[in-house]
Amino acid sequence: MTKSNSCHFDEAKRLRNLRNQDNKMPTRNNTTELFFALIRCGIGKENSLPHSPTPEQWQELFDTAKKQTIAGITFAGIEKLPAEQRPPKGIIFQWYTLCENIKKQNTELNKKVIAVSQKFKEEGFCNYILKGQGIAQLYPNPLLRTPGDIDIWVDGGDKKVIAYIKSIIPDCSPTYHHVDFPISNDVDIEVHYRPSWMCNPFTNKKLQKFFNKQAKEQFTNLIETATGAFPAATTAFNRIFILQHIYRHLFFEGIGIRQILDCYFVMQQPITEQEKEEYIKQLKKLGLYRFARAVTYVMQQMFALDDAHCIVKPDRREGEFLMNEIMSAGNFGKYDTRYISTNRGLNVDHVSNLIKRTLTVIAHYPGEMLWDPFFRIWHYFWRTKRKG
Repeated sequence: MTKSNSCHFDEAKRLRNLRNQDNKMPTRNNTTELFFALIRCGIGKENSLPHSPTPEQWQELFDTAKKQTIAGITFAGIEKLPAEQRPPKGIIFQWYTLCENIKKQNTELNKKVIAVSQKFKEEGFCNYILKGQGIAQLYPNPLLRTPGDIDIWVDGGDKKVIAYIKSIIPDCSPTYHHVDFPISNDVDIEVHYRPSWMCNPFTNKKLQKFFNKQAKEQFTNLIETATGAFPAATTAFNRIFILQHIYRHLFFEGIGIRQILDCYFVMQQPITEQEKEEYIKQLKKLGLYRFARAVTYVMQQMFALDDAHCIVKPDRREGEFLMNEIMSAGNFGKYDTRYISTNRGLNVDHVSNLIKRTLTVIAHYPGEMLWDPFFRIWHYFWRTKRKG
């Protein structure tokens, strides 16, 4: 073992001991702690589990990895475990097969990303890839990040971009920040004219100003992959964007471990003291400072984030709330049983579930959530105006 790896494992052990020694820390079930340890093995922070899981626990770990869309990174953890701690052969085979499929999906998606980006460039639109395949390049093995859809920011403003999309898809339905572009049968494509948004009009104005100021650098930031290069976001941009993206999904859909893991790998990138000061300044300006502290806590608990990469001080209270939301909801809230209604086909049920989620988080982040109903009314008229 190299000195560098030894330091990683020592730091992870130190953080784990601190968690165990804190009597006030909420108790998590044994399988959850095993799952976090398996992730830490996958990202190179540990090389074994606290103890050998039972076959039943391994099945639960596999199911959770699929639910949280991090089967690839957890399988990388399994490969580092001593033989006596590895899962039964049947589960290993399923896990391995899933990982091989993830690798193939990523390879194909990288090709599509390059093609879509090039298409817009040929049409005269500067562009770059948001999230997804760009963030994957920060992972130890980019092909092991479970892929999603293609999000691409296209320069030109909403009117120009929407007009272009409507010339191809006349019945498209634009939203404030993006429009679906269904030109592929096997992957969803979202064309953004704004990377993201906030309900609070004051912070949203500041957020859009940040995006616009950063735009030019993003359009020229090429990332190399085995299948070719494509433009993707810089680390400085992602420090704000990825965090804000998680923040927004907490309110409206729910978030999963994969989104926090994306943030973790962004935070692992080098940063100067001046960049730290600017980052904290932006967080406070955008009302994200409290949330950043919660995410930092979660990254410490789940991934043993070391002190050197904690740009802000972790907040345990907000972090425990956030961690509970993550483990309950799964990837983008797809497995959250807390808000499931008995009659899912009715709009009234959707509204009821939305209210329940709103009430859950409003006490923690009122500055954004209290603006939600006003934004929805405004957004309705914004969309109506652009349907024609």
